[in-house]
Amino acid sequence: MTTALPISTPIAPSSSHSTPAARSLSVSASPIATPSGASAALPTSVASRSTPPPRSGGPLPRSTSERILLGRDRIRGAAEGGQRIRSYEVALDLDLSEFHFARLFRAAFGLSPHVYYDEVRAERARALLREGLTEGEVARRIGFRRPAELRALLSKRGGAMPPAGEEESDASAE
Repeated sequence: MTTALPISTPIAPSSSHSTPAARSLSVSASPIATPSGASAALPTSVASRSTPPPRSGGPLPRSTSERILLGRDRIRGAAEGGQRIRSYEVALDLDLSEFHFARLFRAAFGLSPHVYYDEVRAERARALLREGLTEGEVARRIGFRRPAELRALLSKRGGAMPPAGEEESDASAE
């Protein structure tokens, strides 16, 4: 017959978790404020993640079209701010399922939420490159770690990168 341990009894880690690889997985905690004002600890990897804040506490719009517009604005804000965002996060904030949100978004704007996010990032990157910023600076500002990711985005979304310091040529000027 086995005896259940009381909930408050700590269980010692097994010897299989004391390997160097397991010890390297330990996460330091950083304090955050909770709604009650108390301090709670989250792993640093979670606390430092740069996800956009959830929608402000106001009531949700009643009409679906207003919700989709609100979702588009949230995606645009994250893309321009260099923050990562997932369509399911936006859908949850709008009280829609991820797939229903994606279908409505595509019907309203002709693009999936992800493609729209990439288009806004590419547009912002081109504007920053025209201002004379380096590829590395632009890549960091729009949320990439390396300039190669920026080049891949720009080649996928509308051609090659504009030359540094030069304006993009307008098709109407030719």
